[in-house]
Amino acid sequence: MNFKTTVFLVSSIIFLGCSNPNNSKTEDFVEADTNQANINFDYQPIPIGYGYMENSKALANAVEEGNQAYIRSHGWKLWAGIMQPADGLDWPVWYTWQNTYGAFAKGDDDIVSEDHKINSMSLIQRNILHAGGMIMDTLENILPYYPIPAKVIAMYKDSGVFTDTSYSSIHVGERFLFNGDIMVPTESLSEAAFDWIRNDLLYTQAKLNVLHDSGRHELDAPQKHIVTKHMYWPVPAEGISALPVWHEDYYSPDFPGYAGYEKWTDIIGIDPSGNSIGDTAKISFLYGVYRNKKEKNVPIPTKIVNAKVHGLDEFYHHKITKNDWANFSPEDKAILNAASYWAHNKPLGIGDYIVTIAMHVNTKEIPTWALQSVWWSNSPEVGKYAADRPELPQAKGPWDHYLLVDSYGIPDPTTQKLPMAFNPYIELVIHPIATNCNNCHSRAGWPASFTPTVGKASYQNPDCPDLLEKLTPESACLADYMLTDFQWIIPDHAIK
Repeated sequence: MNFKTTVFLVSSIIFLGCSNPNNSKTEDFVEADTNQANINFDYQPIPIGYGYMENSKALANAVEEGNQAYIRSHGWKLWAGIMQPADGLDWPVWYTWQNTYGAFAKGDDDIVSEDHKINSMSLIQRNILHAGGMIMDTLENILPYYPIPAKVIAMYKDSGVFTDTSYSSIHVGERFLFNGDIMVPTESLSEAAFDWIRNDLLYTQAKLNVLHDSGRHELDAPQKHIVTKHMYWPVPAEGISALPVWHEDYYSPDFPGYAGYEKWTDIIGIDPSGNSIGDTAKISFLYGVYRNKKEKNVPIPTKIVNAKVHGLDEFYHHKITKNDWANFSPEDKAILNAASYWAHNKPLGIGDYIVTIAMHVNTKEIPTWALQSVWWSNSPEVGKYAADRPELPQAKGPWDHYLLVDSYGIPDPTTQKLPMAFNPYIELVIHPIATNCNNCHSRAGWPASFTPTVGKASYQNPDCPDLLEKLTPESACLADYMLTDFQWIIPDHAIK
């Protein structure tokens, strides 16, 4: 299969009969000049010099020996490498990769299946089903509730972006997915990963059923398989925007409730103009967000705080251009605008920014996988997640303004349990504090269950209740279903 990322031009859709030929921002909507050529670009790999596939034997030995310094240095290099600017583009190299939209399309020329139940849910809604009733039993009654903002519904109600007439979710976009909250995700795949899924028909439930019914216990992804989950945060060009930031002492490891970013107490400001960096400014955050689905008429009060102001140069960031906006799908635009309204009560469009706040980078360089995850921090030199950061003078951008957790499946020698390992932005909006990336991804398989069911894959099924247990393909609690080689993206998105 010829691997090329193509962002299709959407030139004929005019929402609500309104166009904006001057490309100027209105209160509710921004539209781009659509007289643009399609943007086509070829796949660009992680550049040489950032450790990827450069010494897999040494990496495997480091895991065997529990050499955390080597492992963490490797993880830092992967993160810096995948964020290097792509040749000829104002995007990082991972942006040239195929993503969920292309990997799980009906066919080579078709769009992602819209009738598949999982694809019609936000990532958070899908994760609620994976969690079932085993953790945080009243999950939907404690998670913040994010109804699609009325202004976003008005912008896009005639464009087919919503999954149902109640406007409960937004379909997968060509570039972005709908998380169900302020964060804007992309799941990207290396060339080998994309080709494996497409050529082996692993994007279809039918093929997964055939393999499972034949007695297959494990899929085997190629060694050059990389899958990422990247989170952007909307930042309007005008004014000072809010971003909540994580600190490890917020909650104890046995905290049983919701610990998502809405509850964090440290909030910083981002000033794209750079005029107020270092100052303290009054900023506001959270609009149109409610306590939970049970109390969907009880709003979470907008937070108004005095916050220290930071600049864009501390973040990997992208300024949205006319070409970007013209080539984002309607779903992409709706996702970005919903996020911005919830965060800042403003639309997002041409001239505004998206900044990187978190990213998983999972590679199969070694059979046991290499899992690392990063998040932005206003104290990037403090604590264990700053440890073993190498010198990378060739690396462009503020890769060292982030913290990193590694999760290579190395248990504590005393307890034989895995340590807590999570990305606070990505995991804590759905997972408990005491979770581990390796344990979670070891469970990925088919058939997947969206209620806790013996013999089916889920985040915590009755067979595997311990979220910090060291799991392997030979673990008894994983025996009854087909493992998808650490890939939740396959059972999550496989189409009918």
